[in-house]
Amino acid sequence: MASENRAAFVPSAGAELEVRTSDIHQPESGELLVRVHAVAIQPLDAKKLLSGYGGAGTATYPAVFGTSGAGVVEQVGSDVVGFQAGDHVVFDTKAYVDNDVNVRQGTWQQLTICSSKTAAKIGDVDFEQAVLVDFPLQTAVAALHHFLGMGKPGTASPSEKVLVWGAGGAVGSYAVQYAKSVGHTVVVTASARDTARQQSLGASEVIDYKSPDAVERLRALGPFKYLITGSGDAASQQALASLLQPSGGRFASVLGGDVELPANVERVYTGFSQAAQSEEHAAWRDWWYGEYLPKVLSEKLVEPVKFTKVEGGLAALQGASRDVFEGKVRGKLVVNPQE
Repeated sequence: MASENRAAFVPSAGAELEVRTSDIHQPESGELLVRVHAVAIQPLDAKKLLSGYGGAGTATYPAVFGTSGAGVVEQVGSDVVGFQAGDHVVFDTKAYVDNDVNVRQGTWQQLTICSSKTAAKIGDVDFEQAVLVDFPLQTAVAALHHFLGMGKPGTASPSEKVLVWGAGGAVGSYAVQYAKSVGHTVVVTASARDTARQQSLGASEVIDYKSPDAVERLRALGPFKYLITGSGDAASQQALASLLQPSGGRFASVLGGDVELPANVERVYTGFSQAAQSEEHAAWRDWWYGEYLPKVLSEKLVEPVKFTKVEGGLAALQGASRDVFEGKVRGKLVVNPQE
């Protein structure tokens, strides 16, 4: 039984992290107590810590940030089915959804609580890869499958085309891989130097997003049944809206913002990676954690994520977050709270 827990607390908005001893929270009905061995610094985490970004919900302080992690189950609560102490899992929590639980469920600590409904066994998959895949892949698949209505793997025809704008990032790359696995023809925008990698992921056409005639070249390759921007910037949103003309339609975006769009275009934007935390999306959640994510990880169905391990444990989170926020790193940063 665990005897100590240490956590990286955010004492107030914009304040630097304070690493100190915290309570060991006991799992309630349906919950798991997990010893966290890997957290990935997401842009969302860095924005919340360093700029007070509230797009994922305004925190109450003191708070413990982080919504995803991978580790070992220490203890199970009552009514938990399918998990036991010692299981290796990847999991997501309500830390950014419910302010009242972030100290219990934030993953920037050594021991945290999660619902057994939002955890998946990972077997012998490395903790780092499990947590690195979960967050961006979940964002991409939730946006395409759950919110836009794309089918499950193996259910579509190549005659139905998908456009992924900004395919170079993690979410965009996973959107390409998922759409291809479903059976669609996938067209993407990315940097010219990323062309070969995008083709290896499943893109049939790669258009340089910096090209002055990018939109017109894409228009000639359409029409597209599903459209998503993995960059989410205003220019990409307006480009997708243009491609939906004259009939209009919908596209998914990883960012919102005050972007002027035509009246016949709907931007689908929400906390895609947080959807599984709501009972409204229970069917999606059960498929993701119970079937799709374990299969993807165990069978290595997506490209591994390049990352840098940052030494120093919880004390390294402040500097690592700043590096992510300031764009000083390529790839992902991972921290082990146990160090």
